[in-house]
Amino acid sequence: MHLQRKIMGFSRDVGRRLERALGDNVIGLYLHGSATMGAFQYLRSDFDMLAVVEEPLTKDEQRLVAELLMDPEMPCPGSGLELSIVTDASLDIESHSPPFELHLSTVPEARTFVDGHGHPGDPDLLLHYAVARARGKAISGPSPEEMFPLIPRSWVLEAMADELGWALANATPGYAVLNAVRALRYAYTGELVSKQEGAYWFFRLKKHMTPVRLALKQHLGRSEYGPTAEQAERVVGWVLDEISRVRMDLDEDEV
Repeated sequence: MHLQRKIMGFSRDVGRRLERALGDNVIGLYLHGSATMGAFQYLRSDFDMLAVVEEPLTKDEQRLVAELLMDPEMPCPGSGLELSIVTDASLDIESHSPPFELHLSTVPEARTFVDGHGHPGDPDLLLHYAVARARGKAISGPSPEEMFPLIPRSWVLEAMADELGWALANATPGYAVLNAVRALRYAYTGELVSKQEGAYWFFRLKKHMTPVRLALKQHLGRSEYGPTAEQAERVVGWVLDEISRVRMDLDEDEV
């Protein structure tokens, strides 16, 4: 309960700062990711949020958002804030790389601010929209189901497959393994879940149990050792084959 109060307190603080910067332009603010799935780890998990505005942001508004939300004195119960701001109109655009107004991160090793104007878009937003709609929480504004579009299942699977390729090349083996098992759960069941939920479900399959168990223990801070890169490649490779098979079945059903 204490952690949940911290999560909600920080969410409301983000809302107040956005209101100071953008006023009535803000339509809604949404929390998603581990914080809404019962899997948030204090000072370790990213604090994932989406904000929806009515009108595109001016340069002055962008600067003010950055000033207020990238304040180093702003306390965060997670590793840092990950926030994307999008327009309401952009949610109606069917795209594999949705447009955005800005993206910011205060995670120390990934601290960044990206101006979305003139940007080709962000394919990660597809998964963010899907997760926010299914498991998100409205801090202000309409419900997530009312606000965010229903992303076609084949698109979500494609985005997950792309993310797994990125994870193998750029992230830790444990991260890649846990993202693989939760992607597999979505492929099999259509359920969007946390890394932990994906791992506990995966154990029922009786496959690749050692690398998944190692990845989960490392993720939960119970061990400093995770799976090897070779183990991660085997798990991710098998999951990618399964995702490809499911996507082919979906394509056949649509014909």
